[in-house]
Amino acid sequence: MNLFIRPNISTLLESIAEELDISPELHQEAVLRYEDVGDWLGAPESPLERYAPEIYPQGSFRLGTVVRPMKDDGEFDIDLVCRISREKDQTTQDGLKQLVGDRLKSRGDLNKALKESRRCWRLNFESDFHMDVLPCLPNPPRLPNGLLLTDKDLLRWQKSNPIDYASWFYGRMQIAFDLKRQHLAESLSASVQDVPEWQVRTPLQRVIQVLKRHRDLYFDVDDPNTPTSIIITTLAARAYQNQLDVQEALHAILSNMADYISYQNGRWVIMNPVEPDENFADKWNEKPARREAFIQWLERAKLDFGAVAENKSLTESVDLLRKSLGAAEVNRAVSRLTVQGGKLVAAPVIVELLQAPPLGPTAHIQTPPWRQDLTHKVKIVANTYSANKKKKIAPLGSYALTKQTMLRFTAKTNVKGTFVVKWQVVNTGEEATAKQQLRGDFYDSEGQNYRWEHAGYAGTHWVEAFVIKEDVCVARSGRTHVKVRS
Repeated sequence: MNLFIRPNISTLLESIAEELDISPELHQEAVLRYEDVGDWLGAPESPLERYAPEIYPQGSFRLGTVVRPMKDDGEFDIDLVCRISREKDQTTQDGLKQLVGDRLKSRGDLNKALKESRRCWRLNFESDFHMDVLPCLPNPPRLPNGLLLTDKDLLRWQKSNPIDYASWFYGRMQIAFDLKRQHLAESLSASVQDVPEWQVRTPLQRVIQVLKRHRDLYFDVDDPNTPTSIIITTLAARAYQNQLDVQEALHAILSNMADYISYQNGRWVIMNPVEPDENFADKWNEKPARREAFIQWLERAKLDFGAVAENKSLTESVDLLRKSLGAAEVNRAVSRLTVQGGKLVAAPVIVELLQAPPLGPTAHIQTPPWRQDLTHKVKIVANTYSANKKKKIAPLGSYALTKQTMLRFTAKTNVKGTFVVKWQVVNTGEEATAKQQLRGDFYDSEGQNYRWEHAGYAGTHWVEAFVIKEDVCVARSGRTHVKVRS
């Protein structure tokens, strides 16, 4: 195959991959969601608390290779592991799964969203994604990150290591990643550290997204021989040589990825690079049709993308990509491009960092007017909600919020008898200053002990609760910071 590297095609492929990706807003909501689930599993009153449960993403969400569902009304699939610190001789696969499931069922909103699958628990939120929570144990020979996974259809524990795999994957593209992150930081007039790693996309990640969508269209939805994402991802990462051009990376990967499939002792092998006991091609040996399907798909991908690159007409290349990657995504990608001097140019894309402007001057805040005798305690519990207050998203965390997110602050106190809770709400930053909204005074509760606020201005703000009893402040919470991004 002779692929000519053409800037127009690279720009087009980059734009298509961006259309396939998860949005920053949805990414943020997903992170807040699974952090909330993790907090519930490990809460002090939880039966799991003594096992130090830890929940974190694996697969495409962790690797930055997410691809949107084929149908417009479909959902992103976000894979999570729930690591329970127990030894395998202390439980069974079914017992471990049930332990996690019982805790999820014990909270109303999670129970409502919960559905049991073969290996995991699925949480079907009223959102554009669902989460699959896979219970697992530490794998002693592969500590600290090796895992033993549950599987109802198998007697033996399965092995995996998503954290170390992700480190290997990012290592395969480290040069391109660093350059892309630096370029993005410069375009935003920000420091490299201010650009979250998950917002950087390298040609390797973009190529994998494109290949996964090509696979999705090539195979029928229920075809059991469809190549797995982990095989495509692993072979692509091995074939990638830190090319900075998407089409050049696609050419190299398609030309060389099959070289990393081996045949050893009568078996096909694609080893997990960080887990010696896991062969991603195991199913190929049990069902040879799966390997044949992969080879046929790979040859078709070479032909399809080769035709796109060799075609001298940009219009015809776009038509070919519509057939290979889907008309809707390609059309949306094209709509964001313009032609300047005979070349495709991407329209400026506003990338919003999930960091907020820092804390601004606070000379405007008022001094508490009450005499203080802090003999009691109070803390703030804060949760984020949708703009209409009807949909709870997650507890307030360290991520900067999008504007118009609603927040409900609740004061939890050990003060008895009659008291009132006053709230100091403080805005800082240039936006609040420009709108003459540098709040710093005190507000009443809505009900006895809660208050609603909305994230209206970019900046770092805070809320503090004061418990007043007989005109004396007997408890104050300290500041709960609220970060809002532009």
